[in-house]
Amino acid sequence: MGKLKSLWKGRFNFSREIHHLRTHAYSERQAWACFCNRLAKIHDVHPRHVMAVFDGSRDNFKIQLEIEWKEVPNE
Repeated sequence: MGKLKSLWKGRFNFSREIHHLRTHAYSERQAWACFCNRLAKIHDVHPRHVMAVFDGSRDNFKIQLEIEWKEVPNE
């Protein structure tokens, strides 16, 4: 069995709105990309525009690990 995705939660300040989102991803970077793609769909803009807004140069988002899944070996 492969690696399991963890549950990540994110808070984003985009277009004067606070968005609270959750996604399953292998890493924080992958979660960030999923969140940016989802926000782009919500606001009908290109994902690169959203990624530029949340490039880390400003304190306008936060991503945290909510649940980390680990595989337990069968005995």
